[in-house]
Amino acid sequence: MPGDRAKTVANDRVRLHVREWPGGGDDVLLLHGLASSSHIWDLVAPRLVRLGLHPVAYDQRGHGRSSKPSSGYGFDRTTADAAAVIRATGLHRPIVVGHSWGANVALELAVRRSRLVGGAVLLDGGFVTLRERFDWTTARRTLAPPEFGGIMVDAFLRRVHRNLGRTIPITPELDEIFRSLVRVDPNGRIWPRLSRANHLRILRALWEQDTIGLLEHIRVPTLILAARSRSGGSAAPGFERDKAIAARRVRTIGPPVSLEWIEGIHDVPLQRPEAVARRITGFAEAAARVRHRRS
Repeated sequence: MPGDRAKTVANDRVRLHVREWPGGGDDVLLLHGLASSSHIWDLVAPRLVRLGLHPVAYDQRGHGRSSKPSSGYGFDRTTADAAAVIRATGLHRPIVVGHSWGANVALELAVRRSRLVGGAVLLDGGFVTLRERFDWTTARRTLAPPEFGGIMVDAFLRRVHRNLGRTIPITPELDEIFRSLVRVDPNGRIWPRLSRANHLRILRALWEQDTIGLLEHIRVPTLILAARSRSGGSAAPGFERDKAIAARRVRTIGPPVSLEWIEGIHDVPLQRPEAVARRITGFAEAAARVRHRRS
């Protein structure tokens, strides 16, 4: 995307594709979700720059242009990847913003390596405990990735348009984001960048994670920004109901954890990038005030 600079960061023999937007102000590290890529932030990051922040995003292992090892998808490795990006790009206690599975990584990072981060924003993820919704067999069957490898790129885009067209106006810029999620071969057929086996490895780590327990141990300012849509669009059956139940539990934890709702579908960074950017900026400003008072 014009305006960002790319570099490679190595960690644990994995090469991570990192993108940095020039900007002043507080640092922000953006983490994408499962089967996504750093391009999920293409509409949000430039708005963060205009609002006075300095965003960095990267493709998590197994995704996008980063390495795709056959192991290392537990939160110990994915948080180590995030820490490596923070150090290699010289970020100073960034606000770590994660979407979906990226929120779960951000949560683990904020607990495991709290001295590295200034706060966390968990965007529609990181607060619902998956194993309370499903046993592992059901989770694997229900949440496994769809089989679509080998279809023509135009057919892939039409499928995405059908799924999202009612809630997000489709633009050429969005189509470029959708294309980033797959590899297009010389014959115009598409293939997932995240393998099915690695998808299931990440899903297992998600299923094993105790999100509420982690939130109870967090010590940095943390905002759960949960999406809810009057027009539907949940990522899985019962997802909005389960989020409402989890939200009530989260509110009993208290500071430094807070929860707010944002109107939108699960892919709210694509649907409402301006609103997402402003929520992140407001949180970053509040977190900075807390740090100044403590210092």
